[in-house]
Amino acid sequence: MASEKYMRLDPAYRKLQKLRDLVREQKVPSKISDEIDEVLDLMKSRTDYCEGISTHPSKDLQQLMHSTLNHQWQTAVDQGKLTEIPSTLMMSGNLEVQFLRSLASLGNVKRILELGMFTGCTALAFAESIPADGQVVTCELDPYIADTARSFLDKSACGKKVEIMKGPAKSSMEVLAQKKQQFDLIFLDADKSNYTTYYKMIWDLGLLAPNGTIVVDNVLFFGDPYTKEGFMGKLGEGVTKFNEMVKQDESVHKIMVPIRDGMMIIRRKTDVDGRKVKKCLGIAQLNFDKPCTCRFITHNMNNLGIFSGTIKSPTEDRK
Repeated sequence: MASEKYMRLDPAYRKLQKLRDLVREQKVPSKISDEIDEVLDLMKSRTDYCEGISTHPSKDLQQLMHSTLNHQWQTAVDQGKLTEIPSTLMMSGNLEVQFLRSLASLGNVKRILELGMFTGCTALAFAESIPADGQVVTCELDPYIADTARSFLDKSACGKKVEIMKGPAKSSMEVLAQKKQQFDLIFLDADKSNYTTYYKMIWDLGLLAPNGTIVVDNVLFFGDPYTKEGFMGKLGEGVTKFNEMVKQDESVHKIMVPIRDGMMIIRRKTDVDGRKVKKCLGIAQLNFDKPCTCRFITHNMNNLGIFSGTIKSPTEDRK
């Protein structure tokens, strides 16, 4: 069943909860309150349905998620290893994990960079989806959380594919750039106030490989970017600023997907639009074994000196 804390990522759900409480305080007919409860249940049911249809996590991923939820975070705070208990909302849910696994399995993805790890859930999901000689490099600021994640990953079959870099993500990115490393997929899920900085660094440092993909998490961040509610304060402002910056970036193709707290997929525009020309060229070079007429619609083909219209077989022309 959908967790209440996950549902509260949606501002519509939060508003409905407030409306239900208000209705009860005002002693409005129970039929109205019942209808609001039904709408809230429908929102949960849709999430549960998507989760139920989607592929279930591997045993290793299930164990890592369980270990994260049941870790003695309070003890770590009491011992001074952490300054506060981290929110387990930072761990990706299974619907998001399976979506990311699908992306990682497309094309020739072998090297993945993750900015913002937490306990390694997404890193392990990526590792399970890339070839045996693939690698996931993941960055985590907090040393205690990084060590905890390492202990979780070491208990999994694919954890050996994951390299953890401790410290500020910006410093780690600079080190990787100095080593001339590039990545087929970069997953941005670090501190939201620095999203724009990380995005610019990815391009400036040349970290994204040719035909690579950037995936950004939490782009709907509790609804702040579109409600302007300010529910998450400065962090929400950071995500909103990032979204607007990417929107204005004409060099990239981007799509925002409303999965959980929102994800954005970003690719070089030439990698998306350029493929259409290649496909059209393939059609234009077809060999005809028998007389026929083929009609097709081209995309920017006139610039290449090839016109749209009817193509006749050479054998038909010789009749």
